[in-house]
Amino acid sequence: MSLSADDVAFLEAATDRVVALELETGEMLFAEVVMVVDKPPTPDVFVLRCLREADGAFVAVGTAGESFLLSEIRRVAGVPGVEY
Repeated sequence: MSLSADDVAFLEAATDRVVALELETGEMLFAEVVMVVDKPPTPDVFVLRCLREADGAFVAVGTAGESFLLSEIRRVAGVPGVEY
């Protein structure tokens, strides 16, 4: 299953914000969106993985980002408490 055009538009609008991602592998994570590249040959999203602290704040896990092909993402969702 691939992301819809609405999902990709949401990711693009969520740059510098934290979203919830579910990968095709079943892994679920919080990620701060750094950049979305929705162009061939490899449409992908660059993110910083985040952890949610007890007070609800998000903290990046390291400074090295990573990228996921859009085809590797099953679902993207907003996180309650984060403005989009």
